[in-house]
Amino acid sequence: MLRALLAATALSLAIPAAAETLPIAGSDPATANVNDLLRIAVERFEGADGAAVAQHLEAALGEARFDGRIYYRIVAPESGAPIDGLVTGTTRASVDEVPVTEKRKKCTEYDPADKKKCVTEVEVDIRCRRRTITVATTARLVAIKDGSIRYTRPFSARDQQTWCPDRAASRTADDYIEWAERDQVQAIRRDLAPTGYAIDVRVDENREGLGKPAADAFKEAIRLTKSNPAAACETWARLTRDAEPTAALAFNLGLCAEMGGDFAAAVDWYGQAQRLGSKNRDIGEGIARIDRHRRALADWDARKRLMGVD
Repeated sequence: MLRALLAATALSLAIPAAAETLPIAGSDPATANVNDLLRIAVERFEGADGAAVAQHLEAALGEARFDGRIYYRIVAPESGAPIDGLVTGTTRASVDEVPVTEKRKKCTEYDPADKKKCVTEVEVDIRCRRRTITVATTARLVAIKDGSIRYTRPFSARDQQTWCPDRAASRTADDYIEWAERDQVQAIRRDLAPTGYAIDVRVDENREGLGKPAADAFKEAIRLTKSNPAAACETWARLTRDAEPTAALAFNLGLCAEMGGDFAAAVDWYGQAQRLGSKNRDIGEGIARIDRHRRALADWDARKRLMGVD
């Protein structure tokens, strides 16, 4: 994983970051207890769209990667080959339409001198249709070895559209159902396998508490984040050699450490920023982000031992 972190950091340094941000890469762990489930099968889900949903989920789990390696070996359930876990589920969609009325203003008299100007109008009823779509999916993962249910979760999506003679529906029922089912598949995939991310986090630009030379250097480092994040971090680090860090400087150095994969130092800097009075909400988000990434790394280490790989 360290090699992947270094490669991700090198890539982020080579590509200019968004203005006044630093690039952060990491992973969120699977929420289900799946570390010992290496071979997995996905059965066809019940329901009219069950086959398509199962196929999409099978593909999504098959594409899951961590540290450049596949996370699951996907096995066809009909093959009879040994498996560690089996995913089953249901997915159902319903579409209900009812007639409704809406009010509109209708002009009954125009100004004789200006045919575009209405002088008398009344409210009239127009006939419309209201469509309600519900897409419900439930997924369950069972460990074959002991029969334990490792994961079960229901999902529900609902959409309501009203269209009239003067207003069309913004999407078809089939379009919404397809979107909802794919969205639910991706949610199941996030629960069953770690999910990588690459985000840009805004640096703290507050120079309060710095002398003029230090403030100028701090400002220059902010400018460097657009083209050379590593140089920005080096500039901020130099400032701590001659003076105590401010809350903003501590936060930015926390981002630098997280960007470089030094999570212990990142947590220390974030904590120092809090002790120095920073109210930046990104501090708590950063600490939580690191905690999730550490759990993803620990899960992967446990999984690698079962896989017999370094």
